[in-house]
Amino acid sequence: MEIPIIDLSNPNNEEIATQLWNAAHNVGFFTLINHSIPQHQIDTLFTLSEQFFGLDSDTKHQYPFDREKNSGYEFMTQKPPSTNVVDLKETFQVTAREGCMDNLWPSDVSLQQKDGEEQQQEEEGFQEVIMDMIANAHALACRVLSLLESRACPHVERGTLPNSHHIWGEDGQCTLRLLHYPPTIVNVEDEQNKGNHDNESTQINTENDANTRWRCGAHTDWGSLTLLFQRVGEDGLECRRREVDEGRRREVDEGVEGTSATWVEVPPEEGGITVNIGDMLKRWSDCKLYSNMHRVRMPKTSEECAKSRYSVAFFLQADKSALIENMSNEPITAGDYFAARINAHFSE
Repeated sequence: MEIPIIDLSNPNNEEIATQLWNAAHNVGFFTLINHSIPQHQIDTLFTLSEQFFGLDSDTKHQYPFDREKNSGYEFMTQKPPSTNVVDLKETFQVTAREGCMDNLWPSDVSLQQKDGEEQQQEEEGFQEVIMDMIANAHALACRVLSLLESRACPHVERGTLPNSHHIWGEDGQCTLRLLHYPPTIVNVEDEQNKGNHDNESTQINTENDANTRWRCGAHTDWGSLTLLFQRVGEDGLECRRREVDEGRRREVDEGVEGTSATWVEVPPEEGGITVNIGDMLKRWSDCKLYSNMHRVRMPKTSEECAKSRYSVAFFLQADKSALIENMSNEPITAGDYFAARINAHFSE
């Protein structure tokens, strides 16, 4: 199984829609190229992410994660039900809803430039970069929804899907998450017991627990679409191989983390954005679209172990009041659906 690559510069929207449908229906993952989000904007976002996660622990914890707002900084607290152990990562999450980022935008923070010079990153700088990316990612994700809608959700009025996802209103649930997976060298339990979460100490031993610990445990996303920005040379994302008996259209359901599961690399593409279908859109489409299980594996080589992995995810998630309707289930609001999924995902 290969991850389809879809070129959005194709002037024929019907061809693009067909390619998106085939990828979303059969694989649940695809890569977009020539997608119109400038590369320099993506590069700036990664630089910002490196600088933020390079700060000392006390500074990062000035912007702690707020469960009610679904925003802020977390260090190794997310626990997928598939593994029941915390993911080996730290994150900074921005929910694009009115009031969710109050007092959570990093401001007056000293960030280290790559040339060794320090720069005062004012509130407007951090916030502006993030908000610009949210706007562009949201527009791109809504375009994908529009192209999928007629085949995936023929039971809804045209325009329902893109018009159910807004940013910065009082009802919005879309989020952008900066992610950092630290190098894997020393034992993480020892460092947690010390209470020392500085970057130099968030290095993890993979010798004995490569099959029981994960940078990010296997899961499906609960939103509509996820746009993932990855960098070439920072591998690790995998999705589950989907085997289908075409004669009977029967999916061969494999295990999650067990030996029966087969995992496929989802490699970064230069200038590309990785996209996957979420559970919310799967439900909206009456399971016509496939929400594929995925994970970030532990490093395999000493070279991988010695370096961090950075990524940025934009989660397109329907407004709280949006009604998810299909032909097989009772209607449910996106707010109720999302609340159930996030409570199952985060450790108490």
